[in-house]
Amino acid sequence: MVCSFTALDEFFGVGSAPLSFERFDGDLVALAKTVDGLSFPGLPYADAVSEAGAARVRYRCSDGEAGVAYPQARLARLSARKSFDARDGVYARLRDATPVPVSAPPELVLFEAAVLASRYPYDPDPAYIPSAPAGLPARYQRDLLELVVTGGRPAKGLELLFRAGFIDGYWPEIADLVGVSQSKDFHPEGDAWRHTMETFGYRKSPDLLLSLALLLHDTGKPEAVSAGGNRFDGHSELGERAARGLLSRLGYPGSTTDSVAFLVRYHMLPAALPRLPPSSIGRILDDPLFPVLLELYRCDESSTFRGPGGYYDACAAYKAYLRNAKNPYRDRDGKRRQDALHRPSPRTI
Repeated sequence: MVCSFTALDEFFGVGSAPLSFERFDGDLVALAKTVDGLSFPGLPYADAVSEAGAARVRYRCSDGEAGVAYPQARLARLSARKSFDARDGVYARLRDATPVPVSAPPELVLFEAAVLASRYPYDPDPAYIPSAPAGLPARYQRDLLELVVTGGRPAKGLELLFRAGFIDGYWPEIADLVGVSQSKDFHPEGDAWRHTMETFGYRKSPDLLLSLALLLHDTGKPEAVSAGGNRFDGHSELGERAARGLLSRLGYPGSTTDSVAFLVRYHMLPAALPRLPPSSIGRILDDPLFPVLLELYRCDESSTFRGPGGYYDACAAYKAYLRNAKNPYRDRDGKRRQDALHRPSPRTI
């Protein structure tokens, strides 16, 4: 039966996370006989892991060692039914707006607290949030990152992790955004960290690629230098390098890393799209990720003083490019094709 954050997603009507949690009635031996391709990485929140195809499952065995720090994470949905398992007083604890953990390892408390804050209407009591322990594995970090950024309130979870010292210790590329000042004329929201947190509020859906790109899109700013009136010259290229470094460290497949790196590298391009000859950037415009790039740009611009005007201009230019690409009498820049002027008429007299 589904349990933990998957059950909470269903209970609160939250969109599905990139990974799911299931409870197995039995021990690890019985689970291994039932499910093929398991691994046992020793995670505090899962006894076994399945990464078969697109289905990424974290299993908890009723006779296993994986624990639960917050009572809310004990929720489970009964198999083949729409009702939830209400044992152990779980329903009553679901109404606790400021949940408190039971005695549990700090890595489990931190993991569950950040996810609860990011995905549900909870603000875990800060008095019980531990400092980030050392030596947390890449799989733990990746699971945590995905559950947090695909929630409806990722800034809540990320700020909790920052206060606990987790982001400083494990994701320095993101921690370095704190204190990076920006022009108050265009960024009244604050430094690069605050700007990044605010971009999440403009997403139309918690898509994983978009969310990762939003988190990482300005990670090049701390290393960028001022040149030619540009306060953060080359920050897109530097951000691509930072994104690749972090995602590779967390064990992401090359396809995901390349996709996020593409979005970070070109996140400023839509601003210039109305002024560029489309043929000069046709490779980028033809990429299947370009609509996601436009969404990234919309969220980025909407969190600033400039507003979404530039986004609408970029969309108009992109639509014109697509329209011209289908027109046999126009080139991709919208100019009349010379060879089209001399084509013989298909009619015969």
